Amino acid sequence: MTTPPTRSAPPSAPPSAPPSARPGHATHAAMPTQLGGAFDFSDVAGRPIGPSDFRDRWTLLFFGYSRCRASCPMAIPRMVQTAERLRQSGIAARALFVDIDVPPLGVVRFRRPGAAAAMALQAAPHHGHGELDRIAAMRALAKKFDGRLVVATGTRAQLSAATQAFNVAREHIPPRPGEMGHSINHSSLIYVLAPDTRVAGYAMHDQPSVALEDMIRHLARRRG
Repeated sequence: MTTPPTRSAPPSAPPSAPPSARPGHATHAAMPTQLGGAFDFSDVAGRPIGPSDFRDRWTLLFFGYSRCRASCPMAIPRMVQTAERLRQSGIAARALFVDIDVPPLGVVRFRRPGAAAAMALQAAPHHGHGELDRIAAMRALAKKFDGRLVVATGTRAQLSAATQAFNVAREHIPPRPGEMGHSINHSSLIYVLAPDTRVAGYAMHDQPSVALEDMIRHLARRRG
């Protein structure tokens, strides 16, 4: 049973541990200094992305999947808007979305009894979901925000390392309405990376962009 959600700490005092998970989006408690480190991905054109691409700027980072109809469509516009407002005020900032939707390889373990059978039944009318669908969704997302959002992914090993480093929980489940093949329950935190690419704080996916902006300004002032 999911514990009732708690609100994020005020922007002036970034939380010392992630808030409780919202239903269907698990979050594991950890201090910001305990998160991060694995940061090797590729963009939609296949170009490698590493820490040097985000050094000397504030980065809003979210792990999800481009076909998502739940927390991702809420988090992404907030990150993009926050980064834009910061840039307009002279603070270098960027929004980064990492697609963790790597198609399952071999046998997939499900936490809920019968989930695998339900996924197969619901996916059949839609002819399943494959790598081409995932890439197309990523490219569509990048095009929608026209350079204001970096959309990245990685190999199975890279994504596994990153989700462990950032404490991202993920679980394949039967498709939600509007999604095909499968859906993913995943952690829904927006991570804030400082100009040295270390995690400086985080907020929930539905944090207003004004609150995100205030939090980053506060962190920037503390760092001088």
